[in-house]
Amino acid sequence: MGLRLKHELNETVRMDQDQLRLDLEYITQARTLAQGESLQAVLARLDAYAQTAGLHDRLEHYLTKRSYTKALVWLDHPDSPHHP
Repeated sequence: MGLRLKHELNETVRMDQDQLRLDLEYITQARTLAQGESLQAVLARLDAYAQTAGLHDRLEHYLTKRSYTKALVWLDHPDSPHHP
């Protein structure tokens, strides 16, 4: 993989994670829903993100089970123990 392509891929992943965090903050009411956004659109993006190839197992679990608060905590502390 070329260096430029790898850099672009890393930027895309970072943007996706930024959007994921924002959507998790919207859905958990840690952030006020932006004007023009809808809960339906946020949920659709979260469901789509849960299908991302190569997603960490625990994050995938939290997103598919719609445990959004746990997913948000996990983003900040990925080494924290799992609490069912």
